[in-house]
Amino acid sequence: MNIKPFAPYLALICSFGHARAIEVKEDAQKLLGIKTAHFAAKSLPPEVGAFGSLLSPAPIVDLIRQIGNARAAVDVSKVSLERVEKLFASGELVAGKDVQAARAQQVSDKAALQALEDRLVLEWGPWFSGKSAEESNQLATELLAGRRSIIRVTIPRSDAVAAKPLAARLHAFGAEKKELRCTVILPALAVDAAYQAQSYIGVIDNKDAPLPVGLSLSGAMELEGKPREGVFVPQDAVVFYLGCAWIYRKSGDDEFERLRLSTETAVDGGWFLEGNDLKPDDFVIQGAQSLLSQETLGPAEEE
Repeated sequence: MNIKPFAPYLALICSFGHARAIEVKEDAQKLLGIKTAHFAAKSLPPEVGAFGSLLSPAPIVDLIRQIGNARAAVDVSKVSLERVEKLFASGELVAGKDVQAARAQQVSDKAALQALEDRLVLEWGPWFSGKSAEESNQLATELLAGRRSIIRVTIPRSDAVAAKPLAARLHAFGAEKKELRCTVILPALAVDAAYQAQSYIGVIDNKDAPLPVGLSLSGAMELEGKPREGVFVPQDAVVFYLGCAWIYRKSGDDEFERLRLSTETAVDGGWFLEGNDLKPDDFVIQGAQSLLSQETLGPAEEE
């Protein structure tokens, strides 16, 4: 049987290989829990492949704490200066050198605070430095608790882009089905020494559990531009066999064809296939594993 691949998916569908059609009577379909439906339409922004790793929060947490201490020191020296200036102006026993010392301490404390705030700007950028003291402390608390993580996202040099990044969809190696979505994307202020490539700093909200520092990630960077149209392939529609991913298309009342597809563009809950002319065929969205079991009861076929 000669199964032609869908034209718009040639770039993403891994040659859309096929296997012989399998016949399953209607009564058996009900017993196996097989359900079919059209794949839902879906759109994604333009994207480029990216990889990254989770950074240690220790440097920025330490810097936030130092800035907090420096602000407290400025407040204390300001109160001390105001006190001695009032006492000196009212003729109390306060020497002029005490006023000068209080003023010098205030200047020194302000300079120390400014130096730390400058470091925050230069090392981490305006998204981090533009926060209020309360917001910065909240960020530090979330980073320490593992509710947020900081990542470095790098684009390979061959794929460098000028478009504005909107978000990143990333997966830990070996866990392609679990998507980590990052909507805070900031240009990195320092080059990634390991790759010497275009990179960004991102912030991930951890919904489930803290992510370990150094975790390697791969996925895509979503860019500003015209959305890509396609379909969403749910996870339950996909089975894995002979090292490939497959879906079943209903080719007749009692017939199903197994088609091979690429899992290159993983999204939350499944995969995305790009294209505008996908035929409105019915695909198995429930019971695909049962179909595979029925098809492969004997020796594995040659693909």
